[in-house]
Amino acid sequence: MTALTEHDLVLTGRRWSARLSRRALLVGAALVLALLALCVTALMVGEYVVTPHALIRTLLGDPPARLDGFFVLGRRLPRALVAIVVGICLAVAGAVFQTLTRNPLASPDVIGISGGASVGAVTVFLVWGGSIGQAALGAVVGAIIMACCIVLLTARSGLHGVQLVLTGIALSALAMAVVDYVLTQVFVASATTAQTWLIGSLQGRGWSDLLPATAALVLIAPLLAWAAPGARLMPLGDAMATALGVRAERSRWILLVAATLLVAAAVATAGPVSFVALVAPHIARLLSGTTSFVIAGLVGAVLLLASDLLALYVFPAPIPVGAVTITLGGAFFLWLLFREGARRG
Repeated sequence: MTALTEHDLVLTGRRWSARLSRRALLVGAALVLALLALCVTALMVGEYVVTPHALIRTLLGDPPARLDGFFVLGRRLPRALVAIVVGICLAVAGAVFQTLTRNPLASPDVIGISGGASVGAVTVFLVWGGSIGQAALGAVVGAIIMACCIVLLTARSGLHGVQLVLTGIALSALAMAVVDYVLTQVFVASATTAQTWLIGSLQGRGWSDLLPATAALVLIAPLLAWAAPGARLMPLGDAMATALGVRAERSRWILLVAATLLVAAAVATAGPVSFVALVAPHIARLLSGTTSFVIAGLVGAVLLLASDLLALYVFPAPIPVGAVTITLGGAFFLWLLFREGARRG
């Protein structure tokens, strides 16, 4: 049964009910359309231009020319899908960490999860001489180890905002110090390859790279959907959340594990792409007025895919997508600080 209110859409059943913000639904639909437009653009543009007619035929399995099939299905489509999935994983993880800590500046970059992944990847690739694929596995292990370190160091006080953020910042600084030291001790060519990966790049990503992040997202999405109602009450404080029937500590642990696995999968796929996890939840809240993991994920997908198009075609030569996200993220926060200053003034 469906009921309409002035601002919300309420869905009810015999044993369940859900309230959907009408504004959030409109924003979500607009983001999906923007994502489709960006995806079509990514498939068509480049040194080899694919016409709309050729694109439709290629996607239907009947490419009019061999090069159409090669560029669309072999190169551009998997890269675009990787950007979408990685963007969703990072943005949702960022929204989870900001909810957990009740801190709008919390993200995997800030609290050290991405730093742990970087240490794991660099250790495997540069110290042990592993391949880029093995370095991706090292990134997953590094992210999980860093999350365990954060949990152990905050065990006495619990996974609360200030303690979690401060611990994460300290561990992130140590992780970056380890990475910088390793980079100075290896051959220049190896250090350059590692540095490109550490910025975050989608170069050369294909169908095989899509599996880890997609599998993590599919497996973790039901868990986040189950924990989301409780997560929305956490900013009210543990006492209020508990009074409303939420087992705050259990929900916090579940969300921490889910966000860590999402970050690990994303970093293993594309490297530690900066600022997406930090900026996307803010943009989602500005657009929809709610803390929604779904809206944040869509914003992250749009942000990373748009950044990849800029990285490929705006500059004289392609650059790593992480360089673009850093620039856009920094510009966004300067604007945010300016807006807050003007509001208080």
